[in-house]
Amino acid sequence: MPTYAQIAGNGAMALLMGLLIGLERQHSQKGDEPLFAGVRTFPLIALIGFLSGLLTRAGYAWVLPVALAGACAIIVTAYALTAAGPHKGSTTEFVAILTFIFGALAALDYLIPAATFAVVTTFLLSIKAPLHALAERIREEELYAILKFGIVSVIVLPLLPNRTYGPFQVLNPRVIWWMVVLISAVSMVGYLLMRLLGVRQGIALTGIFGGLASSTAATFGLSQKAHQEEDSLATYFALGIVLASTIMFLRMLFLTLVIDRHLARTLALPIIVPTLVGAGVGLFLWRRKAGQGEAALHVKNPMELGSALKFGLVFAAVLVVSRAAHHYFGSSGVYVAGALAGMADVDAFTISAARLARESVLAPNTANASILLAGAANTLVKGGIAVFLGGPALRRVIAPIFGLLFLTALFSCLVAANS
Repeated sequence: MPTYAQIAGNGAMALLMGLLIGLERQHSQKGDEPLFAGVRTFPLIALIGFLSGLLTRAGYAWVLPVALAGACAIIVTAYALTAAGPHKGSTTEFVAILTFIFGALAALDYLIPAATFAVVTTFLLSIKAPLHALAERIREEELYAILKFGIVSVIVLPLLPNRTYGPFQVLNPRVIWWMVVLISAVSMVGYLLMRLLGVRQGIALTGIFGGLASSTAATFGLSQKAHQEEDSLATYFALGIVLASTIMFLRMLFLTLVIDRHLARTLALPIIVPTLVGAGVGLFLWRRKAGQGEAALHVKNPMELGSALKFGLVFAAVLVVSRAAHHYFGSSGVYVAGALAGMADVDAFTISAARLARESVLAPNTANASILLAGAANTLVKGGIAVFLGGPALRRVIAPIFGLLFLTALFSCLVAANS
């Protein structure tokens, strides 16, 4: 059994979760709409769930299902009475059942998941208007695209073997398909953001979130979209690609910090140079389009599954080529390894180099320089993707920008090597 302090703390959190949801429900109530539960009732529902879970932990296992059944009976009765009038919605009633479950989870020592789901639930309730607006705009072919994404991510991925095959044992079907899922997700999220926020804001957020996951996948997805869209949108897509590449450098610094704090402190100064250059270019592109209004966006398919499959094949080919070059020319040193590894996966090399530095296998300046070289190589690859896949309009904008980013990253590599 938990201590009294733990019971008090978890109980307080259960009440806060109920209060948060109750406040949202009370705030969203229309003047003439009957409200089943509000700012007072929801905390009480959470408290009943918490006490039921607490008694279950004490050995009375029947209390929780009986209490849940009783709460559901009351909620269903309240809905039946409400549905007899003009208001047919049942959101508040379903949320009341969830609130009971959140309280029970808090008592059963699942406090973090319960609090997380409570916040997510409140967020979804609070964006009712934007979600309804988006649902009204979704066309039939877009719904099919969402279903295809579900098949790709939920059904196919878990069925693939998680082991390596092929030359040099580097082709992992699950890892490669995960990249297909990632590029599909970037395309889908980007489409939804552009529909909700407009072209400029949507593509910028796509670049930021895509860069947190995979800047290469984000570059591939945005370049494909740029090739399909109007030439006037090239600057928008260039903005998203630049932001994704800039986020990559921050992600490399964060990974190094997790592995070796001392190495991260010495890496911070040289890596901030390409980061600031990317941020400055992104700000310039943002302000350049700020006063020109929103261009029209015509998206044929929000999830380019064919493009995602092509990306998976390209990713697999780069893995094989990189590993083969490393196998035959590995004696050339860690810099060659960094440049080759950066072509496929900069995160994996960053973690490896940081670990070697922490174990005193590599000198800090060598580790930092090789990490930055991997970032420069990855920047060069992403620039090539954008130039060859993005179409002439994007090529004119992105080529000089990525040339500057590559040279800046290379300069930082030389600074780190000689520090």
